[in-house]
Amino acid sequence: MTIIKQFRIILASAALAVATLSVTALPAHASGERAPQVASKSDVDALSAKLRKSMPGLVIDSIKPAHIPGLWELVSGGDVAYVTPDGVYMIQGTMFNVQERRNLSEDALTDQRVKAMGSISKDALIVYPAKGKAKHTITVFTDPSCPFCKRLHSEVASLNDLGITVQYAPYARSGNGTLTSRQLQEVLCSADPRQTMDGFMDAPHKNASGADCKAAQELVQMSKVANQVGLKGTPHIVADNGKAFSGYMPAKDLLAALQAK
Repeated sequence: MTIIKQFRIILASAALAVATLSVTALPAHASGERAPQVASKSDVDALSAKLRKSMPGLVIDSIKPAHIPGLWELVSGGDVAYVTPDGVYMIQGTMFNVQERRNLSEDALTDQRVKAMGSISKDALIVYPAKGKAKHTITVFTDPSCPFCKRLHSEVASLNDLGITVQYAPYARSGNGTLTSRQLQEVLCSADPRQTMDGFMDAPHKNASGADCKAAQELVQMSKVANQVGLKGTPHIVADNGKAFSGYMPAKDLLAALQAK
């Protein structure tokens, strides 16, 4: 369960007073305790336990001392929050380093995306390689029932021509047991996954019986990874450096976005 969902539950039940603010700085004396610059396992475990007690079901992807003394950085389901060491106060917002002009919250999410993407089995990816030497590699969470996924699919050849390798991470946004999930099972178990995916992209309502193979079993893991990278809809694009783009983008615009610092 993501931080935002937890907030809604907490606010609805009045079980915990949570301060939800958008800030760029907070005094170091905001809490009686101070987060250490280097976290020990016992500190991490203690704070995690406090948060889970207040917010049952909270998924903690990472938790470590924040750049501001006295706060901890919590990453959960594509969201970032900052909490006091006693686990009583939480701030939902974006943290910036003004001098360096850096979005520290986005840095945290980028690191989490790279880590999450590394957990995907290569067997569960459908790869459309770049022509010549690849300049960029993107992983696209996609499914045949998504209209904008189909639009992006029509530009895969153009992306390949631009030196971009496209890796499809099949994601059944409609859930397990649906037509889409059965289609993706057949794609992953096919002797030619690319050709099978192309077929379903051309005919998204084509019936499918499903299939069972090792690669198809990775669809459950794919849903977990999708949550970790903050997927809100498809297509969802993650670059090899952790940058993320949600929704359809024309090939040349996507290349420009990948090249932007």
